[in-house]
Amino acid sequence: MGPVDPEILQHLRQPIADFLSLTVRILPPKPLPAQVYHVARDQHHSTQLLEYLLAVDDYQDFSRILGITAVDLYIPIFTFVFGEAQLDGKAAIISTFRPRQGPAGTSAPHSIFMTRLIKLSLHELGHTFGLPHCRQDGCLMGFDSNLEKLDQKNPKYCEYCRIMLDDYYTRNGFDQPLQRVKV
Repeated sequence: MGPVDPEILQHLRQPIADFLSLTVRILPPKPLPAQVYHVARDQHHSTQLLEYLLAVDDYQDFSRILGITAVDLYIPIFTFVFGEAQLDGKAAIISTFRPRQGPAGTSAPHSIFMTRLIKLSLHELGHTFGLPHCRQDGCLMGFDSNLEKLDQKNPKYCEYCRIMLDDYYTRNGFDQPLQRVKV
């Protein structure tokens, strides 16, 4: 959504496909709707972006939509969010804005930046498959309030979240069994 480096999209495609045992397609970019921008905060409202994604006619035939944007996201009760998703829904969104940050205002190394984006993508997509935030230390579905917590998180679901995801796939007719891959 809006301009995003195509390398990022290509880098995320295979880990998401492998981890969730799903076909992943990269779709043409969509412009950011002007009404989601909050001038005083200099941020974009992520919930409104989710609503926008759900309304796009081109996306109706897909089981899940992950919007990726380079702008800073927020919801009114938080200073910022890395992403947002509908719990047991169709749409999720992540931002590359904050994961790019390194210590003391520098840029994060490329490998750390990309690992963060994979974790965020799998976390938000996990919500669309009905996974809530998890309290298990290191689980990919744990809540992240800062980059340090995101970096400490394992790039996998805990056993409990994995069982819940397997059950979701079985109940909802996803044909392929989940693979146990390391990201």
